[in-house]
Amino acid sequence: MAAAQGCTAGAFAINGFTLNDPDVGQPPRGDLWFSPACKAMWGELNAPELYGFLFAQLWTQPEYGGVNVQADFFQMSSAGNYTTPMVDWEQSVKFCGSHKGTDPDMDLPSGGYNACTSWR
Repeated sequence: MAAAQGCTAGAFAINGFTLNDPDVGQPPRGDLWFSPACKAMWGELNAPELYGFLFAQLWTQPEYGGVNVQADFFQMSSAGNYTTPMVDWEQSVKFCGSHKGTDPDMDLPSGGYNACTSWR
């Protein structure tokens, strides 16, 4: 985990998304983080309020293309913050979030109930 390994110092969010949720005042926010010191990336999903479930997925793909691999999946059932394990920065990485039972694949229309960062 990034904090346990001292990777959060100097780290920055390189891409993010906000999920549409009319049931809460503060919508869930997801960010893809990069640590230059640790040469690693990870996802972070923050839900100040939660009505139902949220799902977080971290995807990787080999540097020069290939099959997408789900590096992490998590289901949140209460408000809070979820951080994925770190992955090597030399591969392509994207972070996704969804709720209300929608597929987190951003290619499918969802009215904003799901979203992903771009591949980095």
